[in-house]
Amino acid sequence: MSHFIITADTTFDLAPETVERCQIVPIVSYVSLGDRMMDDYPDIQAQELFDYVARTGKLPQTAAANPADYETAFRELREKDDRPIIHIAKSSGISSCYENAVIAAREVKDVYVVDSKNVSGGSALTVVRAAESTLEDPKELVADLEAYTKRIDCSFIIETLDFLYKGGRCSGLAAFGANLLKLRPEIIMDDGKMSPGKKYRGPYEKCVLSFIDEKLGNIERFEPEQVYINHTLQDPAMLDRIIGHIKAKNYFRNFVVYSVCAAVATHCGPNTFGIITVRK
Repeated sequence: MSHFIITADTTFDLAPETVERCQIVPIVSYVSLGDRMMDDYPDIQAQELFDYVARTGKLPQTAAANPADYETAFRELREKDDRPIIHIAKSSGISSCYENAVIAAREVKDVYVVDSKNVSGGSALTVVRAAESTLEDPKELVADLEAYTKRIDCSFIIETLDFLYKGGRCSGLAAFGANLLKLRPEIIMDDGKMSPGKKYRGPYEKCVLSFIDEKLGNIERFEPEQVYINHTLQDPAMLDRIIGHIKAKNYFRNFVVYSVCAAVATHCGPNTFGIITVRK
């Protein structure tokens, strides 16, 4: 049994069986499809969002848990368990989750909030590390996790800018030009914020393979224990080929592959592929 209660924002993109095995307490964000406000985890799937956009032309809206949501969750846990609560928050650079959790933590005893500086599999790595830690002092664990987040490399390649355009994160001209030229942009998590990376050009699968080869060009600088893959690929056969391409490098021992949650899929759209590694 862990010395801590581990809670986390549901944009961590972990399989429900991992959440159960690690005894992680998820705190949901929200997605609205028109007048339907829904929890983003675990029931709503990315494909439901893509179908909604195709049907209506409108982008679902997302919302972080508010301070009251966090405080309620922390208080309910505290009433049943006196262990320190360690909450892993979605990056403060792209969401109000961290700030809202910090506000709530001031009202409940022994709650510590960690900024994952990441999203999706980048947050997942931090959550699992917290759950599996053998440290006993909460401040030591927080310091360990904060140092760990600085070693996580997380980046994605997306097929189209359409969803970023619909969400107001790029101009219509940029989206039109990228689609016309078949540009596949890379998005890099850099100190908790999303930054543009290289723009690949050509058929999407070819671009993904080039993206992987560049990310893993100096593969031995990464810890070999595991690599996290998060995606919204629509073609299972393509996913198998891409995973096979990484496995052919004969380096990583474990592959954690999971489709991104609804809140993340709302922003990246279909056919996004992310690779998350940890530097030594």
